[in-house]
Amino acid sequence: MFRVPTIRLAVVVVSLVSACAAQQPEAAAPAAVQPEEIPSQDLLSDDAAAREFLDLANQARAHVGVAPLQMDRDLSQAAGSHTTEMAAQEELSHQFSDETSLLQRLTAGSKLHLDRAGENVALAPTVKQAHDALMHSPAHRDNLLNARFNVAGISVVRSGRLLYVTEDFAHSSPVYSGEWAEEAVVRAVSQARSQAGVASLRRTSMSAAHKAACSMAQRKSLDVPQLPGRHVLRYTSFSPAELPASAVRTVTGTDIGELSVGTCYGQSSHEAGGMYYVVLVLK
Repeated sequence: MFRVPTIRLAVVVVSLVSACAAQQPEAAAPAAVQPEEIPSQDLLSDDAAAREFLDLANQARAHVGVAPLQMDRDLSQAAGSHTTEMAAQEELSHQFSDETSLLQRLTAGSKLHLDRAGENVALAPTVKQAHDALMHSPAHRDNLLNARFNVAGISVVRSGRLLYVTEDFAHSSPVYSGEWAEEAVVRAVSQARSQAGVASLRRTSMSAAHKAACSMAQRKSLDVPQLPGRHVLRYTSFSPAELPASAVRTVTGTDIGELSVGTCYGQSSHEAGGMYYVVLVLK
């Protein structure tokens, strides 16, 4: 007689704020008990079950006043490859030996600008059982209800009487023009100086700073020739409207009176896709 195997779960969250930040899993908690052995079965992708998981997630998000997730085809394809691997190996994992990390998987085939990602994986007999187990696990529930996630890729693979499930969540933001990004940096500097009670800076020509930022983007490196100025800051950011904490003290100094900014969007030498390369010249 078939007995219902123990439901198993695992979770991971990755949050990046700059290209220089290492990936830091905030949680990784596989449930402990091994399922009963079952005969090897054909593996069948179940798109209807994946949509059901999305519907249940969005119902839960609506209940707590959080905006719904939008299913993304590219993320779903990435999730599908991972789910198939789990089912083939009959094991829950966020990264097998022949796989890249979560953010690499999600950004490799996607044009989305992702700055945050999370993943739930599960093994259960039914969609309802898997979703209920995820919602009763604090770390998995946090992923499902995280207001900072706005896109998802969900995959379900049937293996006999079991469902292998991958739920990938991410935050995607638009990629803005260089001019918009530069204005965002200027506003961030002005806000920081206003909060510090110091005078605003006079804005000067952006052409040299912009050229330097695009050179960094092309090289995928912050190592470019130094520009003339009292302080020259070079950094990468997923959000040009946010200054790195390490830059705030410099941009709020009383020894400067002029500001020149350059930004350029490009791919990272790290594994999180594209980002803004920023040059701040302070005189």
